Amino acid sequence: MSPRSVDLGARLEALATAVELGEARCDPAALAPARSLLGRAAQRRRLSPERTVVALAGGTGSGKSSLFNALTGAALAPTGVRRPTTSRSRAAIWPAASADAGADDVAALLDWLEIRDRHGGIGANGPPDLAGLVLVDLPDFDSTAAEHRLEAERMTAVVDLLVWVVDPQKYADAAVHERYLRPLAAHRDVMLVVLNQADRLDAGALDACRRHLTHLLDEDGLSGVPVLPVSATRGDGLAQLRAALAERVRTRQSALARLHADADAAVTALEPYCAGTARSRSAARAGSQGEEVLVRALAVAAGTEPTAQAAAGSYRLQAIARVGWPVTSWLSRLRPDPLRRLHLGAGSSGPRSGPAATATQRAQVSNAVREVIVQRTSQLAPVWQASARAAVDAHQADVPGELDRAVRAGVPPPNTRPHWWAAVRALQLLFVALAAVGLLWLAGLAALAYLQLSGSSPHVGRAPLPTLLLVGGLILGLLTSVGVRPFVAIGARGRQSRARRALETGVRDVARRNVLAPLDAELDVADRFCTAVGSARR
Repeated sequence: MSPRSVDLGARLEALATAVELGEARCDPAALAPARSLLGRAAQRRRLSPERTVVALAGGTGSGKSSLFNALTGAALAPTGVRRPTTSRSRAAIWPAASADAGADDVAALLDWLEIRDRHGGIGANGPPDLAGLVLVDLPDFDSTAAEHRLEAERMTAVVDLLVWVVDPQKYADAAVHERYLRPLAAHRDVMLVVLNQADRLDAGALDACRRHLTHLLDEDGLSGVPVLPVSATRGDGLAQLRAALAERVRTRQSALARLHADADAAVTALEPYCAGTARSRSAARAGSQGEEVLVRALAVAAGTEPTAQAAAGSYRLQAIARVGWPVTSWLSRLRPDPLRRLHLGAGSSGPRSGPAATATQRAQVSNAVREVIVQRTSQLAPVWQASARAAVDAHQADVPGELDRAVRAGVPPPNTRPHWWAAVRALQLLFVALAAVGLLWLAGLAALAYLQLSGSSPHVGRAPLPTLLLVGGLILGLLTSVGVRPFVAIGARGRQSRARRALETGVRDVARRNVLAPLDAELDVADRFCTAVGSARR
């Protein structure tokens, strides 16, 4: 794929989003390639974009310094075969093809690369095929000096094109392939491999050596990387190497291709965090069974059913006091209100009382929370499962207080009285009044009889009217009290049902705020992270 087939800016923006979302969640080592790329991409794109920085890398005795001298046409680098001769990076600078690229731009580029040993004017009188090239001779990767190895590794992370120089004796060294070449698999588009010292082999051996090296590169994930046999001392293959470099310099795509390759490596490091498909993540989130189990467990732990029953008991107690037989209904006021015993309802204060959640109930809540997390994160990478648990755990300390407030808010107002209570109350008072009139009338007749004064009362049929008023008032009052009890029971069940629904709504809100909302927020982060990683692919 062409380096220009995908917009680099869009890839970098997507990687920046992934790094921001993955901070404190993903392994810092996995974020490091993307963070490093973001830190240097803007600078490299700004500094001398018309320049192509090519580095010669290799081990001791591979002849890369000799190759450096052969390409520059000058003895700029000391050579040797027994020990490292390059202790620091040195650069050879070909004049730029256009007048816009001045020495100051090159100096700024080399300052950013931290290369102090510089040689300008290379090839000024020769063909312009390498115009704009900056050729860097790196220290040996297998140097016994740690600072040399670190310098070589630092430079390979920033140059535009890497030319790996090997020799017939050590080209198959497992350490070279496992430690250096294989990790560069994502950068195969910005690599060349030079088989130096080709003059030491005859034609047959050279061909076999080249084919074996190509096979090893294929196993390293570097399929398609050109392998160029060269002899720096005799000049064999230099023209082909020079032509390959000239093509890269001419197209000026190496810097862009290198940044794309670095983006590929950054994406590869982040892809393990995007296990599961978007469809599987959405399906896991859509499940409601775990949510219902969680709500039920929280409802049991909060004591919503005993509270709903207390609301019904409070209703019955108030109803009896209002619509019961007034002669005896006052006794109901001596009974404790079930809601007041729980420190609920109007005028209540202090912490809500009642049976505390048992260890079994608390364990059921914990299991339900864990089940919801597992259900919704089972398709995600372990890092998101862990971050989801952490996000939910951060809210668990608030759950008891939230449940207490939900229960208090869910209790129906105790002073809500149906209209029929007033009608029945008025009727009961009428019956009491009739009985009282009859009683007083009979008392008056008894007093007159005691004083041996004549007195009489009207009759209704054969029954004296005072007696009829007394007995009728009492009987009608008692019958009314008995008759309204089914309606009181219906009202109590309705109050209990409304209280249960209100309490369940409150508990569900607690579950959403303290479990489902933080869990979904973390799932959203995972989705956005994986969307960003997907956008950064090419």
